[in-house]
Amino acid sequence: MAPSPTTRPDRADAFALVRTQSVTMPTSMRAIADRMLDDPHATANGSAAELAARAAVSAATVSRFARHLGFASYAELQRSMTRAVERGIHEHAEIHAGVHVDDDVATVIAKVTEDVRAVMTDTRAALDPAALASTADAIEHARRVVLYGVGASGLVARDLHLKLERIGIASSIADDPHNALTLASVVGSEDVVILVSHSGTTTEVLEVARQAAAQDATVVAITGHANAPLAKQAVRVLLGVAGAESDLRPAAMGSRMSQLAIVDALFVVVAQRTDARSRPLLARSRDAVRTHHRN
Repeated sequence: MAPSPTTRPDRADAFALVRTQSVTMPTSMRAIADRMLDDPHATANGSAAELAARAAVSAATVSRFARHLGFASYAELQRSMTRAVERGIHEHAEIHAGVHVDDDVATVIAKVTEDVRAVMTDTRAALDPAALASTADAIEHARRVVLYGVGASGLVARDLHLKLERIGIASSIADDPHNALTLASVVGSEDVVILVSHSGTTTEVLEVARQAAAQDATVVAITGHANAPLAKQAVRVLLGVAGAESDLRPAAMGSRMSQLAIVDALFVVVAQRTDARSRPLLARSRDAVRTHHRN
């Protein structure tokens, strides 16, 4: 199935996308991001020209900035900012922005748990319900689901694989790039290939996406970057965020929590739609391991 153009959902929070993606942006776009976050109200209510002047960049750079985030135009980006400001979801505590080497244990706990809360809030804003629903539909009717990710993203892919198996969805998890390419080469139009990569630029994952798309499979990307190469290869994009990053807190920590929330929501929707089959299978799987748990 050929990829469709990636567009931002109506409920997406532009500020959440900027917070998680600004670190990897070019210098000129980072300046725009900084001005956005400095004064969200002014940005949401101002024009592209005003934002360009505040960031000391051209109006064309502001337009490219909007497209970089996955919006079709600056007007669409501004609508997202306005909705976020109206709902107050642009507000974001920054105590999690850096765990310091001399922080005591209580402070580390506070910062890490605050980061999880912030990542969940941002993921809720960024994740498109329509994309999640259509992905659940595709899984429900798929002949087979193939999952793959590298590193921490691979752990998330395996988590969804195990969940789908419990409710009778035929699922395969690739353990290495060769295995992933082999699986992608034998899928077809009735299959769904779910690829997990926060950056959306992982070489091995992109190779699998191209192979699966060539076989007309439905390619789903779980990623943190709407304009990443992986998102452009996918038919469906489930967008998450990573939160702030520091020397002691790599982005993979936040992206993993975001991705796990996405796959949990996806699994629940699939289970809802297959309830007549899923409910007894879940009960049987719980009973099967009951004797391995001490009272």
